Amino acid sequence: MAGIIGVIGGAGVAATNTLADIIERSYTRQGAFRDAHHPEMIIWQATQAPSRSMFLEGKGPSFIEDYVNVAKMMKAVGADPLCMCCNTAHYALDIIAKQSGARFINLIEEVVLAARQTGKKRLGLVASDGCLASGVYQRHFAALYPEAEIILPDAVMQTQVTKGICNIKRATRFLDAADPESPQHIFGQITEELRREGAEMIVLGCTDIRVAFTCKDGLDSLEVLASCIVAAHGGLEKFNFEKLDCSASISSVKCSGILSD
Repeated sequence: MAGIIGVIGGAGVAATNTLADIIERSYTRQGAFRDAHHPEMIIWQATQAPSRSMFLEGKGPSFIEDYVNVAKMMKAVGADPLCMCCNTAHYALDIIAKQSGARFINLIEEVVLAARQTGKKRLGLVASDGCLASGVYQRHFAALYPEAEIILPDAVMQTQVTKGICNIKRATRFLDAADPESPQHIFGQITEELRREGAEMIVLGCTDIRVAFTCKDGLDSLEVLASCIVAAHGGLEKFNFEKLDCSASISSVKCSGILSD
């Protein structure tokens, strides 16, 4: 069982807040009735770190030094393990872990392993430009689930992915779901197109998306991360809570417990 779990967040802010909300709800639905039933967490909204995607697109400075410094400080106050809320940041996971000396939950590995558990092989992947450019998901699928066929949005649809992610960070997030500028509408269109291209399941490889959009029969990286934090804390059965329904992802995803150190 972990002690204090550290979350390097701020990418995005709303995604990090949603992560905490998913975790709290999963425990409460499972029967938690005291604050002490929930995991101790340190959440660092690292909002001043440079954009991960812009760096990997060659359009901005590196985020790595900032993340290393945050990880060192979180480790120094007792957080272990750590995790990063941003999928794209996992491009540098090994560097950040090595330079900080901290243990990390590897979210990309966990998502790929969760996809493998489903047995579905034609997977639509929705992720940021930088995440796709880095190949971090592609490498993990090749290593851990080579049978999977990854279906990516075409160039035009990928511009809509970027627009949808950006609109989640703006007031457009609060538009009616039918509005063409709303993230719900944008990601609904994207996921439907991927299904038309033959995807059996959609992998949402950007945690921002979960703030405004949930995908039926999809695999959401933010919910996978929440399940890993729950597992690191000892699991939902730790306090022998009465069995109640909780989120499908939290209850069905089996976290491998793989840590990078």
